[in-house]
Amino acid sequence: MSFFESIPQPPPPEPVRQRRPAWMRSDAVIPASVPAEVVLIRTEQVAVAVGSVRAYPNGFEFTLHIRLRREAESSWAGHSDPFERHRPRRGTQWNDDQLRLGILYADGRRAATTGVHYRPPDDDDGGRLVLQQGGGGGSSCSQDWDFWVHPLPPDGPVTLVASWMEHGIAESRGELDGAAIRAAAGRAVTLWPEEPESGPGGAWRSQRITGGKPDDLGTKTEPDRPGTEGTGADR
Repeated sequence: MSFFESIPQPPPPEPVRQRRPAWMRSDAVIPASVPAEVVLIRTEQVAVAVGSVRAYPNGFEFTLHIRLRREAESSWAGHSDPFERHRPRRGTQWNDDQLRLGILYADGRRAATTGVHYRPPDDDDGGRLVLQQGGGGGSSCSQDWDFWVHPLPPDGPVTLVASWMEHGIAESRGELDGAAIRAAAGRAVTLWPEEPESGPGGAWRSQRITGGKPDDLGTKTEPDRPGTEGTGADR
C-alpha cells in the first residue's frame, strides 16, 4: 500500500436537499395553453412575434419567434443569440444591433432582457417581476426563444415591448390578456407535490434574468426605455 493510499479518506458529504425557489418554473406541472399571438415587429426585412403562451400556477412562459427575410438583413444572422451577442459597453448604453424585449404589468411592475446576469435570491417571492430567457435557437434567418415570467400577472393588459434599432424599431408594443393567463393557470395540472432536490439545480438556469419592482402608484410614469429596474422619470 502506498503512502497516499494509507491515509483514510473522509466520507462523501450528504447531498443538500433544498426546495425549488418560488420564482422558478416547476418541472412537475403540465401547463395550460393560452390562445394568444402578438406580432411585435413586422417590416419588409424582419418580424418578431410572441406565441405559444403556457400558464403555470406561479407564472407563464411564451415563445418569441424571430424571422429575417434574408441572412444579410441583420448583424446577428448566423450567430447563436440576438439578445446576447452584443452587450452594453458603458452603463445602460445599448448597441443598436441588439434586440431588446420588455414586459410591463398593469400594476406598473416591469422587466426586460439586459446584458446583465442576475439571479433572484432563492427565497425571493416578494412579487418582483422576473423575466428569464430559456432555451432556443434556429437558423441564420429563423430563431425561436422561450421566456419565463414570474409571478402571474394581475387582471388587465400584459404589455410586451420590443426594440431593434438596427431595423429602425425604437419601440413597438403589443398586449396579452392578464385575466386569460390567470384563468389558464387554474387549468394547469400539477402531477405530484413539489419535493426538495439534491444540491444546486433546477430547471431554467438563467442566461439572463431581470427583476422589476412595482411603481409608486400615482407618482411615476412609464420609462422611455424598457428594462430599467424600477421606474423612469416623467418627461
